[in-house]
Amino acid sequence: MAQNPVEQRLADLARDWLIFRDDDPASLLIWQVADNARRLVAAFFESQKYASDYATGDLFIDFDTPFEYALQYSRDLKIFLAESYAASVDALRQQGESVNWAFDPTAFPDSPEGFVRAVGSFIAHYGERIGTLVVVLQPESGVDRAGFAQWLQRVLATHPPRRLRFVLLDSSDSPRLNAFSAADDTPIARRVLAVDGHAVAQETFAQEATVGAAGIFRNQLAALIALVERGSVEQVKSKARDALAFVRQQHWQDQEVVVRLLVAGALLKAARHDEAVAVYQASRQAAEQALAAGHPAGQKMILQTWFGEAGAQLAAGQSALAAASYRQAARSAQADQNLILTIEARRMEAYCHAQAGELPAAHACLRQALAAGASLKAEVRGLTSLPLAAMDFMRTLDPERAAAIAQMKGDHDRRLSAIDDDSDARALAAGAAIDRQTAAAIEEQRTNAQQRLNAAVDAALTRLVAAGDARFQAGFAQARALLGPAWPLHGEAAIPVVPPPAAEPSS
Repeated sequence: MAQNPVEQRLADLARDWLIFRDDDPASLLIWQVADNARRLVAAFFESQKYASDYATGDLFIDFDTPFEYALQYSRDLKIFLAESYAASVDALRQQGESVNWAFDPTAFPDSPEGFVRAVGSFIAHYGERIGTLVVVLQPESGVDRAGFAQWLQRVLATHPPRRLRFVLLDSSDSPRLNAFSAADDTPIARRVLAVDGHAVAQETFAQEATVGAAGIFRNQLAALIALVERGSVEQVKSKARDALAFVRQQHWQDQEVVVRLLVAGALLKAARHDEAVAVYQASRQAAEQALAAGHPAGQKMILQTWFGEAGAQLAAGQSALAAASYRQAARSAQADQNLILTIEARRMEAYCHAQAGELPAAHACLRQALAAGASLKAEVRGLTSLPLAAMDFMRTLDPERAAAIAQMKGDHDRRLSAIDDDSDARALAAGAAIDRQTAAAIEEQRTNAQQRLNAAVDAALTRLVAAGDARFQAGFAQARALLGPAWPLHGEAAIPVVPPPAAEPSS
């Protein structure tokens, strides 16, 4: 019998799964789960490999393969299946299972039907020993693409046997699959998982023996976090008063910062911006005391309070105050030798100046952001907010020309998506038994179309930049020297179509 809160939730998940498996004819289950409980669901899938009170007798294979286009997805899923099997050989031997499944991914077509056949081969080989085989699809990207929906509909149209089920995980906080539907003769099931990761953590803490001051504070903190998530601001403040009194008794300035930041986050969530600012300032006083006492994270805590205060001020529409706070955040990041947050602080300071129409001040801030970025390794720069800072820099030089680049990026992305849609349509039209020659031809056509489009848009970008003044051309060259020749349209350093300002910090 499950004893601790985690085991209890795993048992709950097992019961929910069995209800679907035994009573619902659908081949596909869309399981909606809170973002804070995704790890718990992943633990449930993993736990099914072992005997336990919450084992269902089914085998779950978790595919996190990204969806780019239909041919690629079918092929990569088959390759993942082969790799997963190879990685499980030792475990299968220990369980007394045979490990002689001969699987060649290329022996099955690169189609939804081909993938279903590949999975069916595994089921046929291991027979009744694996119960139901559950294919869990969690594409990290592409789930919103029309091609993915079409691919999935083709999978369901094969009418998989009951021993083969498919699961799609979706966020209950921000669902992405509500619009998905299948044919009338291929029903799907939707279930919302009543699992709260914060509640599990709180219950786990509460069950553990409270040992000494650290144990007492741990329980206080767990309760406070739960209230920030689901309670009122007044409840958070009330619980925080007890926690603050306790950490002061212990002379734990660093934990005082933690408590105050949680309170500030609750206030910010409730749009009580002025109160949040005051709490961030009080947090900084405690952080400065921690730094003076030699706490190794003192400078990082000070930095966090500045970002928090700036975010609250920006959310309140106080751009001038926010700019000053981001400037302090930049100085604090420099003191902490944190180039990534130095870039972000300067970028956001510039954003605040730009909101107030102070373009020269914004320009100066962005120059500092680019200078900080130059000290980063080249391979890291595109993973920071430096590409956004570079684009903001271009806006201070020529707003209209920079806007044209952003428009060009949006048009380019839509045309690339159209190429993928055409590739998907051709692949799906080729049928379930699409041969390797046909698949190769479709992919070659896709690649050639992409190359032509990229060449055309790069040429247009070159003309646009060349038509700008000397300052704009020099600024563009400086940005490309930092971010590579693919910026701002391609690769990891590409700008998003609508670059959002990071107005609100995480608490």
